[in-house]
Amino acid sequence: MENPRPVVPRLAWLALAACAQLAILLWAARAHVRQALHCDVCDTFYYYNAATEFARSGLLFTNPYDGYRSYFAPFFIAVVTRIAGALGFDGEPVERYAYGTSILFWLVSLGLMAWLARRASAKVFVLITAATLLNPFLLVYVPFALQEGVLMACCLPLLFLWVAAKDWDAGRRAALVLAMALLAYITRAALVWWLLPAILYAAWLLWPRRRHARAWLPWMAAVVIGGIAVIGPQIYISKQHSDSFNPYPSTTVFTQQIPIGITLLKFATVEDEGHWRGLTFWSPYVAEPEEEKTVDFYLNSPARAAFLMLTHAYAGFHYDQVKPYWQLDRARPITIWLALSSAIVFLGVVRMTAIVGDGQLDADRAFAIGTLLLCVASLVFVAAESRFGILGFAMLSITVAEWLGSRPARAEWLRLVPALLLYLALSFLYNSLLLQSADIKL
Repeated sequence: MENPRPVVPRLAWLALAACAQLAILLWAARAHVRQALHCDVCDTFYYYNAATEFARSGLLFTNPYDGYRSYFAPFFIAVVTRIAGALGFDGEPVERYAYGTSILFWLVSLGLMAWLARRASAKVFVLITAATLLNPFLLVYVPFALQEGVLMACCLPLLFLWVAAKDWDAGRRAALVLAMALLAYITRAALVWWLLPAILYAAWLLWPRRRHARAWLPWMAAVVIGGIAVIGPQIYISKQHSDSFNPYPSTTVFTQQIPIGITLLKFATVEDEGHWRGLTFWSPYVAEPEEEKTVDFYLNSPARAAFLMLTHAYAGFHYDQVKPYWQLDRARPITIWLALSSAIVFLGVVRMTAIVGDGQLDADRAFAIGTLLLCVASLVFVAAESRFGILGFAMLSITVAEWLGSRPARAEWLRLVPALLLYLALSFLYNSLLLQSADIKL
């Protein structure tokens, strides 16, 4: 990946990327501070209270969602808030966390982007950075005190490395992917599915090198030790509170997802005339008897099941707005964010399909496709918010960036553009129908 070009253009690209990222982070942080200081129905309200309680009481803090929300997000928020305070950030904990995590993330990203700028061409640098560290759909979550915010703050730099460091040895790349999956799992229990493609990816890379295990065993040992370090405290909490060695012993919320998914098409949290509230998109089957809102509903009504599953999956990857919390008066059937996310979804799926059809699978591409498929599978029965599909959307973005980097031929563009325009039109139409089901007046 060495690039013989002069240093000055690389520095220009690096400076541009760093300034753009900082601008997005500060914009998102400012939006989050305003929201978090006034919204008591947002998940951020819980996480700031949980972080305060964690800082006061330690691992056995009072957690109203004990059993299915872990200690890690409150711990991360508490630590960053304290670091920001120690560095001189004033204001409420909300302000210290939002701006503190933005600056810390920016400093880490700056180092990573400088590393890539030294070893890659301008085109490779732009494509990789745009798909990961500068991807607004991923980056905007970093300042928000949410599970997805902690997930992006911890995993997005690792994802950048995974895309940028193709020349690393198998042991290091396997460890990188396993570390991402472990961090995702301890951040949000529902992401347990990501462990499967991560383990298979590691096996794909390491099995052919089993006779040279000494080269990669230290990396696997590091992953095991790191996994114990982050998951061990959650097991301790579970043992103390629930007498269970299962890190997430509560299944109450998961059993509620089926009836909620039949009742709602998707869900959002919005500011409506100065007040924050949930925005519900009602399903056509909301009036079904509660006792019939079970798995049997999907088995006995294939057509209705297909509609619900398609809508839930659509909601997880198509963004009305880029921010997780937004103003209701900005609701539109067509937005720039919906158009951009729809284009990424279409091009990413088309490219992944072509990779499989042409037999071009390797470990990296299989991991990306497996992540997307399992992400979709985790959404189809759930009244999703757009942030629930963030990992799958990241893989679609990376796939599109890789495809653009291959300089697709003009003939390929001529084939794709009409289909892309048709998909955008269908996406706008589908979103219009969804808005008609929401509890708003357009």
